[in-house]
Amino acid sequence: MLRRTDTKQTLLYKRVAACVEDFAPLPSVAMRVMEMVSDPDTMAADLETVLRGDVSLVAAVLKLSNSAFYGLRRQVVSLKHALSLLGKSEVQNLILARVLFQTFKLTNSHQRTLVTGIWRHSLECGLAAECIAEQGHEESQLFFLGGMLHDLGKLLVVNEFSEEIEGIAHYGQLTGAEDLEIELGTLGCGHDELGAQLLYRWMFPPSLVQMVGEHHNYEKLADCAHSSQLLILADLLSRFVALKDWENEMERGETESGRLESLLLRYGGVSGIIVDGQGLERVEGEYRKRLGERADLLDLLLAG
Repeated sequence: MLRRTDTKQTLLYKRVAACVEDFAPLPSVAMRVMEMVSDPDTMAADLETVLRGDVSLVAAVLKLSNSAFYGLRRQVVSLKHALSLLGKSEVQNLILARVLFQTFKLTNSHQRTLVTGIWRHSLECGLAAECIAEQGHEESQLFFLGGMLHDLGKLLVVNEFSEEIEGIAHYGQLTGAEDLEIELGTLGCGHDELGAQLLYRWMFPPSLVQMVGEHHNYEKLADCAHSSQLLILADLLSRFVALKDWENEMERGETESGRLESLLLRYGGVSGIIVDGQGLERVEGEYRKRLGERADLLDLLLAG
């Protein structure tokens, strides 16, 4: 798998071990917003003070508040009104998505294409996690954030190790297991571990670090934390729906989407989160509805 001698392979493993520590710190505005959102005493005026120093973030907040999802008859023109409309968690997700997307320095169009695909899946996974959490009457904002961040390690791989990985041209288009196999064979660790390490360094909540680190533990799902089980199912659900739609569009019979459906039912049953075909049909319908409602958000976040 490696295009390296044994000596250079050892040097590569050392680079992998060091890349998280050497990677850029999370921008200060994102750190500050995270701290404020976790503080129940934070008011919209406090967030307004922090955001006013970044014109692009103010523009993004206003654009989101004026999206079709909120269905307002009058345009929102003030940051204060926008923040009160969106709420703290929505603002946090928007800001984190934008600053993280901009943190990864992409040197060519191929890298940008790969990252856009990874980022779209991550945001769709966030919506899937949100839907599954709501079905179980759980706090959905935590799970949207977990879904949005679950493939952060893939962005790090594209940013730092594109030249080392054979098959990078297909990276992100394979099943999650195949991506992970390539990473383990080449780098000695997977994007799940890299993403969790980076979030830990950036001082994200331990629950999110654990969710990201465990999101490929399919075979040990029963031993994972409940939040990790939910994220594993959200990852499968978002890929299942995307592949199902693609196969329908291309007029292909079910192949990969059928396999993912079987995995959803298998692991959903083990976790007790999606217990049968009716449960899967229900959550798939809610997820598809959410994709339509939040199309403006996805487009805004993908714009970087």
